[in-house]
Amino acid sequence: MMLVTSVACSRNNIVIKGLVEGGDGTHITFERLDVNRMTVIDSVKIKKGGAFSFSTKLEEPELFILKNEQGDILNLLLSPGDHVSVSTKSESFGSDYTVEGSSDSENIRLLVEHLNRTRIELDSLLNLADSIEDTGNPQMDIIRNAYAQSVIKQKRFTISYLVQNMSSLSSVYALYQKFGDENLILRNETDLQYFIVVADSLEVVHPNSSLTKSLRADIERRQAMYRQTNQLNTLLDMTDDSDNTGLLDLTIADRDRNEITLSTLKGKVVLVVFWASGDEASIQSLLRLRSTYNCYQDSGFEIYAISLDNNKIRWMEAIDFNEFRWINVSELSYPDSRANLLYNVTVLPSSFLINREGDIVAKNLYGRTLETWLDNLL
Repeated sequence: MMLVTSVACSRNNIVIKGLVEGGDGTHITFERLDVNRMTVIDSVKIKKGGAFSFSTKLEEPELFILKNEQGDILNLLLSPGDHVSVSTKSESFGSDYTVEGSSDSENIRLLVEHLNRTRIELDSLLNLADSIEDTGNPQMDIIRNAYAQSVIKQKRFTISYLVQNMSSLSSVYALYQKFGDENLILRNETDLQYFIVVADSLEVVHPNSSLTKSLRADIERRQAMYRQTNQLNTLLDMTDDSDNTGLLDLTIADRDRNEITLSTLKGKVVLVVFWASGDEASIQSLLRLRSTYNCYQDSGFEIYAISLDNNKIRWMEAIDFNEFRWINVSELSYPDSRANLLYNVTVLPSSFLINREGDIVAKNLYGRTLETWLDNLL
């Protein structure tokens, strides 16, 4: 019985042996990757010559990452009993590597390789666009079209991979690949169908995998979010189709976590501005608003600036550095902010002018046009 138990346990062990050229003396971590979180399993110092190894027990196939000190990651999809060999270089960790002993990990490597080629192509097009000073140059249209086609080709590749690998947990990795930090390849509401089909398939093949369970939970979260968004948009459409320009009230905390309700400013003329600390157009727009605010503040004019941010430090730094002295609030939950959904904000900056009675009377006014409105409303 002890022998049988020992053999069964060894079958569940996974071993990763690797070589990082130029990584001598640095540390590398081994982490389990879930849909929404990472869990550190172990960390080791890379030996002289670049060698390292990890081992752990595994009950179901799972996604893992190897992470170096610079935060670069190398993705692996491992099954119980896998013995994997990984080879890479310190300067190309996670983007240029080989993996042996795991066909699923090799599939993920191919996914990473294809997306990296697309990212390089997109970056090249953006750099080319930046080099053209005249935005009306006909070449800009060619660049925009090439950029769009590159994005479309990547999305088609991802969908094709999903169709051919529905029963593999590598399809979960494909679902969550991104062009950038927040830009999912499959980001539209209609793309949710691919998430659902993959989850349905994996619940048959890998019902006990934490990845399968996390995927289903994320689908339910997304469905609830889309339902809420559609409901809000329906309400806003109804408002736009009527003569009702009444205030859509908000209660949002400022930097000191004091909640400020928009309707409490009734009696003043208020400009509600949606912006973001990382959006240059927003910053420039608010900088131009400073003189208007200084000129009309004593007459009963107020600005209620809602930042669509998720980093409090960056938000406060933008306020302090640019000396934005009006009311500054943020839910710090972007892209899950409620305020921009309620006001149907799709571009930044966006603004809504509210009269003393609390009615929205105009949108996206700036400069002399805004001041003309203020002269009349005040």
